Amino acid sequence: MELTHEQLQLVENYLDKKDITYIDIRTEVFDHIVSDIETKMTSSEISFEKAFNKVTNKWNTHLEQSSSFYFGSMFTIPKIVLEKAKKSFKKYYIIGILVFLIPFLSIRILNPVFTEEIKNTINLFLQTLTVLSFIVFTILMIIKSKNKTQTTYRFILNTQSLGFICSTIVLIDLDFFTPKGILDSILVGLLSTFVFTTYTYYHFLKKHKEAIKKYKIS
Repeated sequence: MELTHEQLQLVENYLDKKDITYIDIRTEVFDHIVSDIETKMTSSEISFEKAFNKVTNKWNTHLEQSSSFYFGSMFTIPKIVLEKAKKSFKKYYIIGILVFLIPFLSIRILNPVFTEEIKNTINLFLQTLTVLSFIVFTILMIIKSKNKTQTTYRFILNTQSLGFICSTIVLIDLDFFTPKGILDSILVGLLSTFVFTTYTYYHFLKKHKEAIKKYKIS
């Protein structure tokens, strides 16, 4: 039994209320709900209203607002979207931690000593890397802002923007050696994370644009 246009619109309205505006999720969820309603109406011989209530009650748990430590408790989205975001981002989250820890621990353990000339060279290199990462990240953020279409990947990008702002504040001094002339393990670790975050942002921006193209949203 196929639903009428008015009945399909009720399903659309339900998804709007549940904030299922993410195009890479919405079509799939819409099709599942419509299929479930049609099946119940046929197999149980019940009205659209009863089938709609039964199906949406089942889906409510999948569409409730949720958060995750992967992105921070301040970012809440429907559970079904969050699960896809976590699956896509988990690997990058773990690598991001390692990208901080490896240079941080290496410097702490090895405690390298440099001549003044080498210190200046290292400092200049790290400063240049910081500035370039800042410029690239800024350009990527501008590109993202030009299209407001919601996808799971755009949500991930939004969570990474906060990390970028924090990294910029921490690295604003641009001096990677302590007053004692020791390479600052925390700042180097943060810079490594910052550079990796820039790459991660590029990766998910590309996925975001591919999703828009796939679903033909301009």
